[in-house]
This record gives sequence, structure tokens and C-alpha cells, in this order.
Amino acid sequence: MRVIDNLKAIPAMQKYRYFLIALSSIAFLGPLAFLPQLVGNDDLCGVLCMRRFYLYFPGMSWDDLFMHITVAWIGVIAFCLILLTTFFFGRIWCGYLCPVGGLAELGSRMLNDRWKIEFRSLPQVQIRYSYLAAYIVLMPALGISACTLCNFITIPRLIEALSGEYRGIVYILSTVGLVNLGLLFLLGFFASKGRAYCQFLCPIGAADGLVNKLGSKFRWARRIRVEKERCTGCNICARNCMCGAIKMVNRVPVVEQTSCMSCHECVDVCAWNAIEWTTGPRDKQPRKIKRGVEIFPEPSWQLLSEPDMLENNVVPARIHWGRLVNGLIFSSVIGYIAYYSLLM
Repeated sequence: MRVIDNLKAIPAMQKYRYFLIALSSIAFLGPLAFLPQLVGNDDLCGVLCMRRFYLYFPGMSWDDLFMHITVAWIGVIAFCLILLTTFFFGRIWCGYLCPVGGLAELGSRMLNDRWKIEFRSLPQVQIRYSYLAAYIVLMPALGISACTLCNFITIPRLIEALSGEYRGIVYILSTVGLVNLGLLFLLGFFASKGRAYCQFLCPIGAADGLVNKLGSKFRWARRIRVEKERCTGCNICARNCMCGAIKMVNRVPVVEQTSCMSCHECVDVCAWNAIEWTTGPRDKQPRKIKRGVEIFPEPSWQLLSEPDMLENNVVPARIHWGRLVNGLIFSSVIGYIAYYSLLM
């Protein structure tokens, strides 16, 4: 009964999001994987790969880039469609459709919080784009394959291994497979909300975040926006944000658009309707006002930045012990990955 009650308590928008993730997982992963099979694939590699064509190899020419695009042409089209959708509507692929990040999130949400590691307070933007630069330039220069730390391989192979397929078992028991499996558990299933891999190591998510930030400059683009006059400073939106994209500044939520996944969870938990996935404010005042009729102003939905909300741009100095501990854990994980990657 408790499980049923917990399921009933899930907001309608989140049920819809989980349903889409489940459908996407069935379509792209596992024994069915019927979408890859339409182009002769049984996984998200080869012609469907969205993670390799933009890497820079030493001595690479424009002809080489064109060849990489030609090899993975469906992945290139899918990548461009993801970014185009993000520009207008927010990160729909990452938050609603990605079967890899979505499965890790669903697995994490089914575990008790006492077993989870809190990564959301780490400096995500710095870590994410430092790794992206290393992924695009440094790793190819060192001869480290883009497939080495790829969850788009790990999760399909894990499903294969669980179903008894030889290829999946061999991969999971290999050095690369064990490292990736450790990452999946540490940054996925045992990470708070299950999205640490998405936030730190996914190159598609990193590019998607940049486009999300760019699109937020236009008021007609849908983004998670704040009506600060309604906000009570309760902090519930920041506590529930699965990406750690919301920071309370002077008791008002500020949304970091490079991290936000437009998942709508902050909207669902706000009882004051102070945060919404919407376009920017529009001047809808009528040209003529009928006598005796009161005209209420439209909510001023805004994309607030941290400097806008700080008085004299001064932040009180304090030690964040949770961030310090998480930073040590994360640094250890990256060191472990780098060590084994360079051995291969």
C-alpha cells in the first residue's frame, strides 16, 4: 500500500515524463530496440552515434570532419534536432526522452535516499565544460577512444548481460566495462536524483546546456522562469531540482540555464506558482479600458541571474562542508577513470 500511495503522490507531469522515458528506453534499448533496428543497428553506435563526429584529432582536416559526419549521419541529424528543440522549448531530450540518463534517474529514485551521494552542490558548470574540452580535444590527442566513458554503450551492454547475451557479459567483465559500470552506479543509480553523469560527463548534455542558455536570451523561448513577487523563499524548488540548477539568492530562486533540464519538478512542488515553464512577460495591456473594470497585471516571469539578486554583488563567506566532501569523492572518481583509461 505504501508503494501505491507513493506512486499516487507523483505529480501528473512527472508521471508523464517517466512514461516517456520508459517508452524511449523500450524503443532504443534492450531486446526490442526497434528504432536502431530500422537502420540495421542493435544499439546507439555507428550511424546513430551523436558523441563522436565533432571530436578534434591531431592533423584533422575538413575532409576528415565531413567523413565523420557521413559515417554517423543519422546521429548528426538527431543531434541537430535535439539542439533545435532545446533552443525553442528547453531540454526536452535530456529531461524527457534520453533513455540512458532517464534509466539512471528512474533507478536512483527507486532507492532510499540514505544510500545516495549528493553531487548537486558541486560547481557543475566548471566541471562539465572542463571535461567537455578534454573530451573534444585532449582525449583524442592522447589516443583515448570516445567510447571509453560512453554510457550509450554501457547501458545497452548491461541490459544484454542481464539477458544472458555473450557480448554484454564480455563487455561488463572487461576493464572498460567495469569502469563504466562503476560510473553508472556512482553517478547514476547512487547519485541523488540520478543525473550526475548527465551533468558532468555527457557531451550531448553539455552542448544542450549551452543552447539552452542561448535560447533563454529570447523571451518567446520556453524556459523555467521565476515570478519573484510571488516567491516566499521556502527553498523547496531548489531542494527538489534534480540537477541542482536552482540556487536561492536573497531568498529568491535563480535558475542556471546551462544545468536546468526543464523537467518541471520545481514547478510541481511550488505551492505559490512562483516558478513556471513559460515564455517571458508580454505586454498584454488593452488599448482601451472599460470604466469600472479592474485590469490585473500579467505575472512578470523572469530569468534571474545571481548578480541581479545580490546586494552589491557580495556573497557571505562560509565553508560548504558538503561540497568539500563531494569534491573529494568526485576527484577520486575522475582520477580512477583517468588511470584506467591511460592503461588501455
